[in-house]
Amino acid sequence: MSELRALAMELRHAIIECPDVDLLSLERFPVGSCGDTSVLLGQYLHDNGQGVWTYVSAWDGGSTHAWIEKNGLRIDLTADQFDGVREPVIIASGGGWHDRFTVDPAASHGALIDVREDFARRDLLRAYQRLTAFINRHGRGAPSPL
Repeated sequence: MSELRALAMELRHAIIECPDVDLLSLERFPVGSCGDTSVLLGQYLHDNGQGVWTYVSAWDGGSTHAWIEKNGLRIDLTADQFDGVREPVIIASGGGWHDRFTVDPAASHGALIDVREDFARRDLLRAYQRLTAFINRHGRGAPSPL
């Protein structure tokens, strides 16, 4: 699990620090960024040997949220947009804060950029390339201030 945490922290750090991501949904990260961030994280984990994850879409009253899951393990890079959540990266197996949401199984799919619609795929791919270039330039596994 330490490798998953390191990869998740790398991507989150890049989203915050990369000056040219140019993806509207990430402008106020983590607020309103959960959907695209989940896809970017799923792609990043896949590209780093962690297999295909599932994009999970859910709601709680008037709030919607998204994260990724695989074999009962949840990873969430944007939960800290909600009141009372302080962790910048949540990695948990079942239970906990996410159980307040009702999952929409019809909106779940592979957390990969290729699964997205054409118009979103292009923007996500461009942002992903910029984020991974940023990570590669600044050193993999570099200490994160998060």
